[in-house]
Amino acid sequence: MPRKRRNYPQFIIKLTNFEFWPTWFFYAPMFLYGVVLSIKSKSFAYFTATNPEMEFGGAYGTDKTKFLKLLDSKYQTKGFFVAKETSSENIIKLMTENDITFPIIAKPNVGERGRGVEKIDNKIDLDNYLKIIVEDLIIQEFIAHPIELGVFYYRFPNSKKDGISSLVIKEFLSVTGNGRDSFSELLSKNFRAKSRLKYFKQRYPNRWSIIIPDGITLKVEPIGNHNRGTKFLDGTHLINEKLVEVFRKISEPLEGFYYGRFDIKVSRIPDLYEGKHIKILEINGTNSEPAHIYDPDYSLFKAYKEVIKHMNLVYQISRANIALGIKPLPFSDLMKGLFHHLFGKK
Repeated sequence: MPRKRRNYPQFIIKLTNFEFWPTWFFYAPMFLYGVVLSIKSKSFAYFTATNPEMEFGGAYGTDKTKFLKLLDSKYQTKGFFVAKETSSENIIKLMTENDITFPIIAKPNVGERGRGVEKIDNKIDLDNYLKIIVEDLIIQEFIAHPIELGVFYYRFPNSKKDGISSLVIKEFLSVTGNGRDSFSELLSKNFRAKSRLKYFKQRYPNRWSIIIPDGITLKVEPIGNHNRGTKFLDGTHLINEKLVEVFRKISEPLEGFYYGRFDIKVSRIPDLYEGKHIKILEINGTNSEPAHIYDPDYSLFKAYKEVIKHMNLVYQISRANIALGIKPLPFSDLMKGLFHHLFGKK
């Protein structure tokens, strides 16, 4: 049975549930194990050999468009690259050329953990977004499929060994009416929403004071990221050989990709096993998390066990690639890349 959260203050909930801990704090105990793997590999940048065709192995600074373009067209989400400071008028022209209409998804071309990702409903929203986000962007069609998943696929070079090591089901932030409380009151009672009330008031001004009828559920946040209030649920029970076969086929065109998470939308779970009505939103590399560990009912011990398992996969795949002659990046190049990623300087 799922654990029920008591009505504790928000800071207590976040303090006692690791799904809300800062990333650096959660992963701090894993740092020493990373050092051990680096020593075994004789390289502190060993992981950059895991996905040789991804910059830094997909640890950071990854161009989101490169691998998406290689996919079979039936899995592709329509989209295009936009250089920073492109006007909204020119973006709308490109949308027409690419047969894309509002609503759209806009996100930084190089980004992670949902930073800067927004659903844009019209030109006014786009103008406001461009005032805040001044960097290279990806514009994508909005996929209305109701189910969003993160599927973690890995494979070994020159080997048939592969598998799906994690599957997360994303439950979007929603509120359900009771016929008494207004939209704003329902949000204020939801601990995943209450820290972003100011944002939601700006996004839903016409809905803010309306009483939501009993039993009516409204999706509040269309972006499936944990820091946007999405609940991550353990979906590993959905993994079977048929699903592995589907992602084996999806990954065939992705030369130099051996480890990472596919963020996808699908119309129905049965379609998943048939490889039908699947749209791939994003492909992540070695920075991917086995996000099912953030299920509210997952224990910290089990979560760390899964993280270690995935760290070992990175180590094993990188060693297999190194044996084939692929060299990890020099540590100095890794640090330069990280500095540029964090501070925008070379």
